Amino acid sequence: MAGIRMWLKGLMLGAAIGCISAAFALSPAGIALEEGLGLPLLFAIRGRVPPPPDVAVVAINQRAAEALELPPHPRNWPRSVHGELIDTLVAHGASAIVFDLRFENRSDEGGEGDESAESGEDEAFAAAVERANRVVLLERMDKRRELFAIDEEGATATAEADRAMGPVEPLAQAATVVAPFLLPKTAGNINQFWAFWPGDGPVATVPTAALWLHALRTDRNAVRPIQALVAGEQRRLPAAAGGDGAIPVREMLRRARQGLAGRSDIVAALEANGDAAKRPPASILTRRLAALFAGPDSRYLNFYGPSGTIPVIGYDVLIAAARAGMPAAIRLDGRCVFVGVADYSTPTQEDGFPTVFTGADGIDLSGVEIAATAFANLLTDTSLRSLAPLTSAAMLLVLCSVIGFYVLAVPARLAVPAALALAVAYVAVAQILFNRAALWLPLVTPALAIALLVVSALYCHYVIARRQREKMQQAISYYIPERVVQGFADSGGDMSAANEVVYATCLAADMEDFTPLAEGMRPGEVASLLNSYFDAIAKPINDRKADVVEFRADGMMCAWTAPQPQAEVRARACAAAIGARDAAAAFAAKVAPRPLGVRLGLHDGEVFVGHSGGGGRFVYGIVGDIANTASRIEGLNRYLGTRLLASAGVVRDLDHLRVRPVGQFILKGKNEPLSIVEIVGRRDTVSVQTETLCRRFAVALQAFSAGNAEAAQVLFAALLRDYPADGPSRFYLNRLLGEEGEQAGQEAPMIIRMGTK
Repeated sequence: MAGIRMWLKGLMLGAAIGCISAAFALSPAGIALEEGLGLPLLFAIRGRVPPPPDVAVVAINQRAAEALELPPHPRNWPRSVHGELIDTLVAHGASAIVFDLRFENRSDEGGEGDESAESGEDEAFAAAVERANRVVLLERMDKRRELFAIDEEGATATAEADRAMGPVEPLAQAATVVAPFLLPKTAGNINQFWAFWPGDGPVATVPTAALWLHALRTDRNAVRPIQALVAGEQRRLPAAAGGDGAIPVREMLRRARQGLAGRSDIVAALEANGDAAKRPPASILTRRLAALFAGPDSRYLNFYGPSGTIPVIGYDVLIAAARAGMPAAIRLDGRCVFVGVADYSTPTQEDGFPTVFTGADGIDLSGVEIAATAFANLLTDTSLRSLAPLTSAAMLLVLCSVIGFYVLAVPARLAVPAALALAVAYVAVAQILFNRAALWLPLVTPALAIALLVVSALYCHYVIARRQREKMQQAISYYIPERVVQGFADSGGDMSAANEVVYATCLAADMEDFTPLAEGMRPGEVASLLNSYFDAIAKPINDRKADVVEFRADGMMCAWTAPQPQAEVRARACAAAIGARDAAAAFAAKVAPRPLGVRLGLHDGEVFVGHSGGGGRFVYGIVGDIANTASRIEGLNRYLGTRLLASAGVVRDLDHLRVRPVGQFILKGKNEPLSIVEIVGRRDTVSVQTETLCRRFAVALQAFSAGNAEAAQVLFAALLRDYPADGPSRFYLNRLLGEEGEQAGQEAPMIIRMGTK
């Protein structure tokens, strides 16, 4: 049952942390944390991967400007050079050409030193663009706050609207498609791109337009099912570009997006449209185009590596090779070629953006490489995908529940390895899915959740272990003092750590006439009676915090210890003895008519307290002459007819007690005499009658000690007439009559030697 409870606790703990983790993972802070730490880690582990062979970059940089003897800044280059580049790329079989350059001004509007400011440059460039019939030109998209109403009181109303800044005429008319390329604003790395700008109607961006043109050149039939589905019937697309200019293609892309957005059944719809018997299954490219139009507006970039991973050829190298009639440095047939600034030699990299692959050298990915990466992602349908919010939350809940189950179900020493093993397994699965399926699972949030689970589990194990230890200590403390149990645990189980020689006041207690009482009872009845009896007399002993309590058959041996002799220790022992005597009397009254009584003896001095035994069995107790003497004093009660005796040293300076000296005795097995007193009780509780008895007994004992036997005999006899139950008076009278004890010697007639216990 305990194991099952631990499993349930683990599941509950994991579920609670899983819910918290899921809520955090779906929050803006959680998403930002995954983008800032988790995503770079996945890319770092995966490393560089080869891009698809259908994309290349033509780099405009300072070296190209110098080699072609052109101005340093590309905006000042004569646009006829770009026309020459287009003709070269067409000659090499490029499927689509994308210019990541802005042509918002006419070339003849350039300033001094602007070599593009020559008449006819725009027309020459436009002619090359039109001849190619596969060129995408860049459009800048801005959000502007514009005035749209003024009421009678002069109040204004404004709204945000998209403002497009496309290339100048005649370039806009010549371009096959004019499209923007927008990256979401972020303070950190660039991680996403827009496939469609969701402003005033969906606008296809550069990567989307490039993919459409690439499909037309490499697999013209791939676009027909989509156009047919959008138009409602199969139509033949005019020319290779699918329209007479930018508007038809741009409008086609807009309509395709509007008609297919969010449709999960898009592939089935494409294959079902028209005569299924005459149409083959949708091609791979058709499926990827369908996924593009049906998918989200923005997507996460699946980078292939640092700058230069996508094949790059210098602008000057390509032009020089064409002018010399030589082949290009890389194969361009069937490739979508992106043309833009990619200069890694200048200290201030122009058009560079920080990404997960920005290295220690500070080289960022250029904008044109990011555009090429986005195109390649769309072409292969490998832009990163994250789990749906509910799926992600469910995954975190299950993961945390499983780990919570394990870390609490296994022992504490295995909790951390178990959690680490499960965490490594999760990271491995996440990395495999990232590498092979472009599926991005969160890393940082699960790591934090697992860490929190481990800490929580260790704390739970600690609390459970502490409770078990406390229960064990409580159980052992019934047999061994609690402080000894604690010391034994703290010493790592070293038994000798609990052994010590200390000052102690020992109390010996024994049930009176136990043997004849037990003979007439069943064993179970005897045990029950003993337990009840010990419960009664042990309470005052425990209340005075005895350090050692031993039960020996029908007797007890207790000790109050201290490093040095202390009156407070003796006072507690005496108070406990008085309480035990009174408790035994009260208990005897309850179980009458059975004869029950207790005899108690106190002595103090140095004792050994610790473990003793052998053969693998030990007991914790008191060893030493002091304990034996306390037992002998307890036995003396039998002869004196008393209940509570102590050596005189025990009660020294304890003025709050009323004691009655009862003489000097050499106890059985001893050589030295001891002054013994009877502890009558606290002075404030002693009756006048008892006080009178004590004073008269002291006079009689003095006569005995002085050797005046006749006077002592008269005095003790008188005491017994007034106090017939007084045991010490009867003992001495019998002694004087020759019936009790032995004389220690002629030199000490007042000392009595006891021959028996």
